[in-house]
Amino acid sequence: MPLLREKRSVTYAIVVGIWLQVFLYCLLHDQYLIRIAPEHFTVYHAPLWGITDLTLLAAAWAFRASVGPGLGLGLVALFVARAGSRPKVAPKRLLKVVPWLLLVTEAAGLATGAWVWKSGRPLYPEIVYPEFTLPLMITQTIQLTCYGVGMLVSLGYLIWIARVRCREAGFTAG
Repeated sequence: MPLLREKRSVTYAIVVGIWLQVFLYCLLHDQYLIRIAPEHFTVYHAPLWGITDLTLLAAAWAFRASVGPGLGLGLVALFVARAGSRPKVAPKRLLKVVPWLLLVTEAAGLATGAWVWKSGRPLYPEIVYPEFTLPLMITQTIQLTCYGVGMLVSLGYLIWIARVRCREAGFTAG
């Protein structure tokens, strides 16, 4: 018996729906980062597909950066929400939570970037900064914060899904 018996439409709704939200977030996020410090993408990232236009370059990196985390989170959420015999979490319910995860992630990134902007100092150990110009310290701080917070809120999201299923199955935490 397979671990997951699910219609393709439900599978795609969850996996692709989560990825599309992550992609849109990355698209908007990278558009402002490239305007703060273009060298974040032009010097400290490998050239991408021969793109030189900054707006297109940020969009291309957003696409590339969103595929692994977006599809990965979508697949894990699919299994946590729909595998097994416990009540399944509806795709719509899963998708409605994702923007809140992205908002928390971005708010944390912006807060730390603002701290660096105001203080003029790096927030993280110096080894994680490729150079110490203020624009690059701001963008690198935002990125590192978003990676870390993104992982934490994703883990929290998966725990939330599991708890919803347990609660709807009549299990309570002891």
